[in-house]
Amino acid sequence: MTKEIESSSRCNVPPNLNISWVISTGLCFWFLWIHAPVVLSAKDYIEPLLYIHLVGAYSIYMACAHNTLLTPSSLGGAARPFHVWIGRGGLLLGVIGFLTGAVLTWFIYDYTQSWGFSIGITYGGLEQMRAQFSGYRAIRRFQKVKAQIDACEYVDNEELCALQDEQDEHLGNHVEYMINLFLLACGIPAMIRIVEPIGFIYLPIFIIIAFCLRSLMIRSFLQKIKAKRDSERNGVGVGETNYYTFIQ
Repeated sequence: MTKEIESSSRCNVPPNLNISWVISTGLCFWFLWIHAPVVLSAKDYIEPLLYIHLVGAYSIYMACAHNTLLTPSSLGGAARPFHVWIGRGGLLLGVIGFLTGAVLTWFIYDYTQSWGFSIGITYGGLEQMRAQFSGYRAIRRFQKVKAQIDACEYVDNEELCALQDEQDEHLGNHVEYMINLFLLACGIPAMIRIVEPIGFIYLPIFIIIAFCLRSLMIRSFLQKIKAKRDSERNGVGVGETNYYTFIQ
């Protein structure tokens, strides 16, 4: 695994460019840039608030596609500012997208025409908010522990290892919440649009596929985190570790 990471870095190929990311991002681009424009162009009138909602929805979905591919350590660390600022912008605009979507669903459009869609899309939005909040909280906790390590606020290598393990746990939680945001909170609404013309009986199949892709992507990230930590500890010794550059 370590050799694969090093090889990818030398070739400037993001290590997260895998089948899970390709399928998930393909769905993202189809939904945002093929399906949605066709539907919108067929409308005689578009609510002005819908444009604001679309800015938020497009931003968070595209930010997820970008940040799950390019982590801060990608491209020799050159991707770090893009990951950080695109992530922050996506999270902020994602909140705006959720709020405007809720107003459109329950106060502007006739939600009684499709109770199932109205309730389902609202639940999806709430899950989006939960994933965003939890993911942001996890990375803040990661940064707090990292700052403690960088300031050498530990008494021995045993305590350092405990802090590093806590750091990795917070990072793993951040990864999991962000992938849930990408593949489930954003991906399932896109899948709903796929099954609309062929029948909602097929939706459970697509949801199972989404959960499988989610599990594969999370496992890939966690393996890389573990491999990097093991490489640091076994390669240069715990006390001399160049503390964790996977994400900063």
